[in-house]
Amino acid sequence: MPADQSGENLDGKELAAELARRRGRVYPAHQFIAEHFPDYMDALLNLDHVIRGKERRFDEKMHELFHIIALAVEMSNPHNQPHLKQHLKKGIGLGLDPVEITEALMVCVNPCGAKVVTYGVTCMLEAIEEMKAEEAKK
Repeated sequence: MPADQSGENLDGKELAAELARRRGRVYPAHQFIAEHFPDYMDALLNLDHVIRGKERRFDEKMHELFHIIALAVEMSNPHNQPHLKQHLKKGIGLGLDPVEITEALMVCVNPCGAKVVTYGVTCMLEAIEEMKAEEAKK
């Protein structure tokens, strides 16, 4: 069973809560996986720490740009859109400019096709509108 820093065992709900805290959002799939496979979630949290928690060449803003590009290229299905929008919101919040994001997506046209730009920019515009609506509620 995975343990926290004090050595106390964490259950699946606590692991899912920790991932949500780190990612800024609760994903139902992560909750389900954590509750049923806590050892897998513990490994994912450790990997997350290796990738994001240590000093690297690329800062968090660039990590978000890489996520955005990868998710736009993947275009897995409509269930992917909230995940992509979440990374777009976080990236914009960290200072990524929409034109900068669009240019990064355009770089992918040659190897991946123009659909990457169309899909990515569509999700980006929706994310910006959602951010404006969220800000208006405050």
